[in-house]
Amino acid sequence: MEMTPQPQRKPLGGVFQKRKQLERNLEHITKVMYRRNRELAETNKMLTLLRTIDALVLESHDPIETICKNIAHAITEATDYPVVTMLTKLPHAGNELILGGLSLKDWYARDHIQSIFSTIHVHSQSKWFQRFSRRSTIALDADNSKEVAELFNVTEAEALNIVEQLSVKTLYVVKLTAGHKLVGAIMVGFLNRADQLTQTDTLLLDRLSESVGVALDNKLLFEENRHVLRQLKETNAKLRTLDETKDDFIGMASHQLRTPLTSVKGYLSLVLEGDAGKITAQQRQLLTQAFISSQRMVFLIADLLNVSRLKTGKFVIETAPVNLADMVTDEIGQLRETAAARDLTLEFQKPAHFPAIDLDETKTRQVVMNFLDNAVYYTPSGGHIIVTLAETPKSVELRVTDNGIGVPKAEQHHLFSKFYRAKNAQKARPDGTGLGLFMAKKVIIAQGGAITFTSKEGEGSTFGFVFPKKRNLQPAEANANQPSS
Repeated sequence: MEMTPQPQRKPLGGVFQKRKQLERNLEHITKVMYRRNRELAETNKMLTLLRTIDALVLESHDPIETICKNIAHAITEATDYPVVTMLTKLPHAGNELILGGLSLKDWYARDHIQSIFSTIHVHSQSKWFQRFSRRSTIALDADNSKEVAELFNVTEAEALNIVEQLSVKTLYVVKLTAGHKLVGAIMVGFLNRADQLTQTDTLLLDRLSESVGVALDNKLLFEENRHVLRQLKETNAKLRTLDETKDDFIGMASHQLRTPLTSVKGYLSLVLEGDAGKITAQQRQLLTQAFISSQRMVFLIADLLNVSRLKTGKFVIETAPVNLADMVTDEIGQLRETAAARDLTLEFQKPAHFPAIDLDETKTRQVVMNFLDNAVYYTPSGGHIIVTLAETPKSVELRVTDNGIGVPKAEQHHLFSKFYRAKNAQKARPDGTGLGLFMAKKVIIAQGGAITFTSKEGEGSTFGFVFPKKRNLQPAEANANQPSS
């Protein structure tokens, strides 16, 4: 009879060992899970806090101080920190970091804390602030009063008083930066001593600092831009007021000066023509110079009046039939003596017949005189000036050509701008205003014409204008020019 073999029993010790191993594995897994859960909770806390801070910075139109206060409060609410202080730079506040926000836990709230921090002046360029790269831990005790004094820019005695009244044992300071630029700092007060702080205590602040720094920098840039815009608006308002005052003064002064100057010019002309008796050659020379100066003043006042009228909207073109040939002859007559005194040849062959066209006579006379006056004053002694008045089937054209100093090519495109004068013109005639050509262009274009201009430095210039017959020619003249059927 065969014997059935009995199963071998495993040693009890091996079972116990496996069970112990499983318990140890379970304990390890549990610890890892708890640690991961804590890390996840911290990460969620940080992300929630970052979203809150982003909303405070990006969606708020409050001043930077209010935003800093709200950020400090949000950090306090999310942590167990008894004291959270936000320091920030303000636009145009120099290197000082001001108290932007202060938040205290309810159980720690003390009335005098606000007053203590409001008297603290932290300078971003101070030696203490330059010593550490990103973060620093400061023990608040009597033995460390020198460092506290250096941080808060106070005496050691004042530092001891601050240490006693704050009742926190450690300050943890984190710089807030954007790139390499310091924009603020967060100060957190701990009840624990500096040597008792752990990485867990400061991890949240360390992670927050860069994001808060960038967000704060964006808000500071926005505030600075808004500040600059406010300043620009205020400056522009002041400039507009000054400009209006200047225009009023120019208009008033020009009106008041025009009448006496016209009288002076008229009486000088009478004396020069011999109506007041015979004068000597020396007297004639002196009176001629006085007449020329008074004439220039009349031209200048006319330009100033027109500029003033442009600014105030009172620049009006009043047209009537005008014979350009007669007008040019009159204006040349006023400059004959000036040209002769400067040893210049002034040539104009008046057309025997020239059509009358609709123009503002007074303003067009100023344009013609401006072209002639410039040619006389910018042409050296011994030069010549040729005035041409031409008629074509479609237009009438005036040209004043000289062999004077010309206009540099690089400056020609600026020539008709208000107050602009070419450099060689400034040397030749320091008392010019740069208004004549500006107003000439305005007057001619306002009447439907166009300015013509060519120049070469050192060889001379041609200034003139063209008016189309279709728009400016008188009906009678237009009919006379039509071919008979």
